[in-house]
Amino acid sequence: MKRKCLIFLSVLLLLTMVPKSEARQTAQGPQVILLFFEGMSFADLERWRTYPHVDRWLEQAGIGALSVRPPGARTAANTYLLMGSGSQALYTERSGTAYEREEIMQGNQTAGAWAAKLGLDPAGAQIVFPGIFRLHAENRDKPYTSQIGLLGSTLAAHQIPVTAYGSGDYEDVRQRHAILFAMDELGRVPHGDLQVRTTSSTEGYPDGIRTHYEKLLKSITANANHSAGLITVQLADLARLYQLADDMEPDQFERSYDRIMRDWSAFLDQLLSARTENQTVMVVTPAVHAQASQEKKLLPPILVWRNTESGLLTSATTRQPGLVSGLDILPTLMTWLQVPQPKGLAGHTLRIQDSGTDIASFIQKVDGIHHTYATRSSVLYTYVMLQMITLAGAVVLWLWGRKRGVGEGGEKLRRGMRLALLAMLWFPFLLLVEAALTWQAAGVVALGALIMTSLLLAFLMEALPLSRTVAIVCGLTVGSLLLDGWAGATLMRQSYLGYDPVIGARFYGLGNEYEGVLIGSTILLVAALYQIDRRREKRQGWSRQVIPMFSALLFAIVLYYMVAPHLGTDAGGFLAGLIGFFVAGSRLSGWKLGKKGLLLLAGGLVSGVLVLIVGSLLTDQPLTHVGRVSQQIVSGDWAQVAQMLERKLEMNIRLIRVSIWSKVFVVSLLVLGVLSLRNDRFLGHLAQDYPHLVKGFAGVIAGSLAGLVLNDSGIVTAATCIMFMVVPALYAALGAPDESAMQTEGANSREVGD
Repeated sequence: MKRKCLIFLSVLLLLTMVPKSEARQTAQGPQVILLFFEGMSFADLERWRTYPHVDRWLEQAGIGALSVRPPGARTAANTYLLMGSGSQALYTERSGTAYEREEIMQGNQTAGAWAAKLGLDPAGAQIVFPGIFRLHAENRDKPYTSQIGLLGSTLAAHQIPVTAYGSGDYEDVRQRHAILFAMDELGRVPHGDLQVRTTSSTEGYPDGIRTHYEKLLKSITANANHSAGLITVQLADLARLYQLADDMEPDQFERSYDRIMRDWSAFLDQLLSARTENQTVMVVTPAVHAQASQEKKLLPPILVWRNTESGLLTSATTRQPGLVSGLDILPTLMTWLQVPQPKGLAGHTLRIQDSGTDIASFIQKVDGIHHTYATRSSVLYTYVMLQMITLAGAVVLWLWGRKRGVGEGGEKLRRGMRLALLAMLWFPFLLLVEAALTWQAAGVVALGALIMTSLLLAFLMEALPLSRTVAIVCGLTVGSLLLDGWAGATLMRQSYLGYDPVIGARFYGLGNEYEGVLIGSTILLVAALYQIDRRREKRQGWSRQVIPMFSALLFAIVLYYMVAPHLGTDAGGFLAGLIGFFVAGSRLSGWKLGKKGLLLLAGGLVSGVLVLIVGSLLTDQPLTHVGRVSQQIVSGDWAQVAQMLERKLEMNIRLIRVSIWSKVFVVSLLVLGVLSLRNDRFLGHLAQDYPHLVKGFAGVIAGSLAGLVLNDSGIVTAATCIMFMVVPALYAALGAPDESAMQTEGANSREVGD
């Protein structure tokens, strides 16, 4: 009897332990709760900090700014698609929106029945997106590869449940854009509730609609207790409010705003207080509200609560603390949910960098990024316009002086124009140094300060010989770019002439603007050093090789900086620099570019391409776009390579048509044409008096044209590079008003050993 009782108790114990073990295993599975706070900007985040509990939770979060670059407008729908597919995709209104399967559509039929008529099997899906086939069709044959529904399909393949709550519905409009993020490639979401809202006790809320936070919390809690996986929540109260902002009395807007912020703070506090170890909570804003967009404050915030980590969010995509890309969301979720990542993803997993930076200082940093973005167009547009006016005015003044002679007034005009040209040569250096200032001056103030500083430097240097002037300006430009690049490119990231994290075209390395500057200034620096040391040929021994050896070393350092994955990561710049440096080096060394020289150049280009491929594949750094292309070449995925080339060619053609840099390049070519066709022995005297500078000009032109061809924004590289040939040539031209003056200047320059 005792034996039977012991057996019974043992079996009973085992039976009671099995479900607990399974429940524990399920509960401990990874789960991500992704909250989409639609319409929130960093200004809203700063105000939100003043509400109860919020600041405490923000101090425990990973925080960052989200950079998104969709192929179309910067809308919430396009951002949802980009994040959910891990690549670019474009939403169209004709695709419609999502519905619950049993929800009644127009024509008194359910969404599931309508989806079935379109060929979409709604079985096993609580939410369907009937327009999925149209959405796929409208993203086909584009210069980008869309992978719509990649997140949902990948999670479904690994049996990871996906649940979607909430919507942005208002009046009679259904707005369920967050489903674009969670759905699979057939437009299905297994679980969810799009009706998590209430119309009771909603006085003062936009459109009389308020998210039912109590019901939402219960649903999330129940889901978390019974299954792991991904939960997405679309919270659109603030977005609905900002849609009505212009129609509302200001005090009424503030009262509604306060209610929504208090709802958010209470909801977040309850959700995070109940968070378990297996849960990660993320807050993402797909797009800021219209007012922030008008103010050009386009970077939305992103927050992460994972384990006990806090600090600034970053990733290998941006390599900038506090800045991440929308392309990083999908691979991050895959990592957190312990799912193998699909091949070909451009983004990387987010990580939290414990930097000790408080929220206030980080928001101030984002304000600085927004300020640079808001004023960049006015500063650069004015700078480029002044550059074109200066070049055109210098040519006209030179032609006028040749025909009519130069009087006292003409000489003053020439001096003023020479100062303006020399100031132009200083501008790239000053635009980089200006980024070190912590001021947030208006664009006109910043530009005015730059102009005055460059003119002052030009005035101080106008008495120096041309080659020494060029050597100083270009030496400082090259040195500052290399030092900043090795120090992490912090100045370039904030410079008006640098790349823009808001646009998201580039986040690290060497941008196209300074690529051209670095190539042109390096070649001109070397040519100026040859010119200063022009008596080198008469010397004997090792001293004769100092300048050639230094030049070769400088070329090698610059090329290494441009190609290194942890530095410039600029494949196009590396190849363009290789061509420009080869042409300049061969000319300065007295080599003739015959057939052998061209074959050597072609071999060098092939070797450069091989270096790019091998280096990008063997590096321990995360894959860049060059690394992905290298993998595609090695694996024989020529369709993807061809699509990449098509995309870059299309971008270059578009920029040539619309970019103001193309106008600078055209004006520069016209100036070269005038100097060449109407030389009146000027170029002959220039080659006689400054032979090494003229030889360097050939390398600048070669590097400029190579940059135009080898970059997807090549017109920018070409325009900023060719300036280092056109400006010194015009500067020398205006310094020689007539034949006798040129002879005198040439004699003087030879006498001082210039």
